[in-house]
Amino acid sequence: MYFTFLSGHHSFKLKQKGMKKLILVYATISCMVLYSCDFKVGDKKSDVKVKTVTSKDNTTLNGAIIKNDIEVDATGVKVKEVYLVDADYKPLAENKARVGEKIHIVIKMDTGWVKENGKSFIGAGEKILTSSGRVVVSADDIFKEQELTGLDADDTKVISLSALITQADPGVDNFEVQFRVWDKKGAGEVRGKYYFSLKKD
Repeated sequence: MYFTFLSGHHSFKLKQKGMKKLILVYATISCMVLYSCDFKVGDKKSDVKVKTVTSKDNTTLNGAIIKNDIEVDATGVKVKEVYLVDADYKPLAENKARVGEKIHIVIKMDTGWVKENGKSFIGAGEKILTSSGRVVVSADDIFKEQELTGLDADDTKVISLSALITQADPGVDNFEVQFRVWDKKGAGEVRGKYYFSLKKD
């Protein structure tokens, strides 16, 4: 597997005053395009929840394979597969990660991004929220630095957005991750959300 980082990390701190305590949550977001993304689990049966979208569910996602209870919608593009992996890019059987451990959403595209001279110009944003709806970290466009140069069109067929909780007070265990990838030269867009919780040691 080969990959390249295309932006730095974004770190934020949430201070939420409750009745008697201060809740601190630290998180980071990063994004990358993957040059090679063939994940093989072997012959062992996987416990990952898999849903193949049919035209009865959503015509824009017809044929797409959606895993890990991810809620996703697409406009103007065809999505092949969406799923979660751990820090080692192994498929997640359940939506859980430890503090300090990355969780990635992988979006495999079939067709859709506009191409100009072999380049595609996409944006990617992500937001992490606590179960109470407080925003922990938000990145509006992680590919902002590539806005003028674009990215190799073949590389944008597989996109990975990561979420990382680096510190959280006891009781702050459940998170919602909202994501959006869009075409800056066309109408294509993939957006959605998923939920994960912190593992108990």
